Amino acid sequence: MVTLSKQQTLLKRLTFKTMNRLFSCIVTVCLLSINASRAQVSVDSVAAIAQKIRIPGLQVVHATKGEIHSYYSGVLKHGEDNPVNNETAFQAASLTKVVAAYAFFKLYDEGKIELDKPLYSYYQYDRLANNSQGQKITARHVLTHRTGLLNWEGNVSTQEWRESPLHSQFEPGTKYMYSGEGFYYLQLAMEAVSGKVFDKLIEDYVLNPLGMYHSQIVWKDTLLANLSYAHLDEMRPRSIAKYRSVNAAYTLYTTAEDYTVFIQKALNKGIGLRPETHKLMISKANEVQKGDQPSPDDAHVPIALGMRLQYNEAGTWLWHTGSNPGFRCFFITNPETGESLAAFMNAETGFQAMPLLMKLFLGDHQTYWAYLWREGELD
Repeated sequence: MVTLSKQQTLLKRLTFKTMNRLFSCIVTVCLLSINASRAQVSVDSVAAIAQKIRIPGLQVVHATKGEIHSYYSGVLKHGEDNPVNNETAFQAASLTKVVAAYAFFKLYDEGKIELDKPLYSYYQYDRLANNSQGQKITARHVLTHRTGLLNWEGNVSTQEWRESPLHSQFEPGTKYMYSGEGFYYLQLAMEAVSGKVFDKLIEDYVLNPLGMYHSQIVWKDTLLANLSYAHLDEMRPRSIAKYRSVNAAYTLYTTAEDYTVFIQKALNKGIGLRPETHKLMISKANEVQKGDQPSPDDAHVPIALGMRLQYNEAGTWLWHTGSNPGFRCFFITNPETGESLAAFMNAETGFQAMPLLMKLFLGDHQTYWAYLWREGELD
């Protein structure tokens, strides 16, 4: 079980300003560790990356050799003094999909849903009523982004979107194309077979059993007590997005510490799943394609079931990125060694920090295909 040590808490307050006075805020960085004697990344190094990329606030959690190191920096909203801390909720964006995939496999272990049976047999989705190709979509197609559905078709979460027909771009299973619509369809099938609304399903199957006590899959007003704002850039905060309609593709609110609990327990150890199911979930399931034509980079980042893989000099890693308006996040983990890194950032510039953080915490002795390939793909 992954726990955060209470033996030592180091709170360091830093103040920094850029020469052009466009970046000025109080930075609070906290480092928690299980073993204080172990050499750790400098808290100043994390704050320096936030300043360089102009990120108002971020959380970073590094797990290695049974230890959890948690860093947080900056403010909830530019122009205000409220600091980010370890319990600040960020939007997890497409990291929600990985949580949904794990919940799917718990239903799979219960015999309630299959990987290769058309989802239409579980839930007759009205948006596919006149789409014979779409009616062939299976959970495997969804989890490997081979449904043939666009990422989103219409203004998501509106009644007009929910009532509009979906149009297949190709026969399911024949090509790779990232799709949030596919995950929403999977959500509807999971609700049908479980008899639970999706937020209750995620609470019962994921958040509560794993101890993710600072996470919500749908908006609750209690989040306002400690919630990060989104930022178009360092200087321009957005209004708070309150996702009152749950969506398996993007509506999770969480913290880097909570998500690390999920990584360590669900992804690395497979807690709650049969061993063979856990292996199935995190193993290579298909290929990906960055652009219109295959790229040599594609071979380094095939897809598992609900998440991506990275093959490099340091072994096989699981990873995913997330992009909601004004938020960027990512995780990467090596199930064999247990090492993981999760970062949540409240600015659209955040992905520029991804390679810097990976090199800082995981070392510069390996090629980070997760970032090199990801630059051309928006999650």
